[in-house]
Amino acid sequence: MKQVVRQIKERIKFEFELEAIKYELWRLDDYEYRKLLKNSFFIKDEDSFYNNIYLSENENQDNLNLAQSFITLTSLFGNSSDSFDSSKGSFSFPLLITINKAIGKFFYLLHIFDAKGWIYYRLYKVFEDESNIPKIQSEVFESEFTRQEINNFLNYIHKYINESFKSLNSVTIPEPFLKAIEASLIVYGYYNNQYIEEGYNNEQSYQAAIKKLRLVGLWPWQSQNISGLLQTIIS
Repeated sequence: MKQVVRQIKERIKFEFELEAIKYELWRLDDYEYRKLLKNSFFIKDEDSFYNNIYLSENENQDNLNLAQSFITLTSLFGNSSDSFDSSKGSFSFPLLITINKAIGKFFYLLHIFDAKGWIYYRLYKVFEDESNIPKIQSEVFESEFTRQEINNFLNYIHKYINESFKSLNSVTIPEPFLKAIEASLIVYGYYNNQYIEEGYNNEQSYQAAIKKLRLVGLWPWQSQNISGLLQTIIS
């Protein structure tokens, strides 16, 4: 006999106001993100934003390494999504943005993820009617979210994550963990009371580092908790 089982689902939400624009950030699960992404349009990245946060000397001093970023993002937005290329990256946090202005409300996606050792903030405009999705590449939709507003928003998010680590680090000691990025031969994590991130020049050194850390109980590829998943579904 068919039944409808109602299960409680919690959702992480952030609200803030920046230069008279009210923003809401909603954490998405994988299904919601894929569904919304099909009705979305990619907003082209601006090189100057990444140059500013990663290459300028002042910003570079405040940036977090991968281990610190992963712990902070997990603390803010919950566990990472499983939808990422494990050979190139190690975490994925999809979010829905609602932009509230006097002229109306607009929906965007923000995808925070890592690839080959770098962290990206990828932005998409969501269309409620798929027939409105433009066929020609457009960098931004100036009438609702200008390039300057986008940069202000992304800078705010980036700095908020960095500042959140300082607060988190003062009150929380993370459990030891290890992650590996095969495409860039990078190993990072938390071990022996410190955040580590190491890149290696060759596969042999990379595998030797993983083997050494495995001897102290750290392994970058977590086994699937199938029993836990089954109990979550049927509970």
